[in-house]
Amino acid sequence: MMIKKLSITIGILIIAILISGCIQEVTEKQSTKKLGDEILNIRDGIPEEWSCTNITEEGKKGNPHGLEEPVIRIDFINPDEEFENSDETKYNPSLRLYFYHIAEKQEIMEIIANESIYSWCIPIYFDETERYIIVTSPCYINSGVFTEEAKDYYYTLEKSLKEYFDKFK
Repeated sequence: MMIKKLSITIGILIIAILISGCIQEVTEKQSTKKLGDEILNIRDGIPEEWSCTNITEEGKKGNPHGLEEPVIRIDFINPDEEFENSDETKYNPSLRLYFYHIAEKQEIMEIIANESIYSWCIPIYFDETERYIIVTSPCYINSGVFTEEAKDYYYTLEKSLKEYFDKFK
């Protein structure tokens, strides 16, 4: 009798775990569907030599100083180019963007204003669309390197993204 109850309990536990996995998988698929086209098709808006990575996993996206975790983080990199900072460390041109729901715009802009008193890694407004306010930081643009060479590499990506986001306003 006790073995039968234990078997039933284990069976229920296994079924609950399987159902939980299915729900999590469906939830992840649904959350991807909820992302706007400006995110889902962002590769269409960047120069050919650049690549991007979407970070959607909760707890892995990070956040600019003073802000909460975003809806999604997108990292851009140009792996074919390199530049050096003053101590001759080599970097690839790069950018990290954080996307927040546009309904949070006023709160985010207030946080950006309050954070501006700090000297480094402050959040800054990048752009917005109908659905999102997009934030970055000087330390997330070319790893905080602002030589003329680094700025030249970054400029092509920034210009392309701004033109791309204009389509979603």
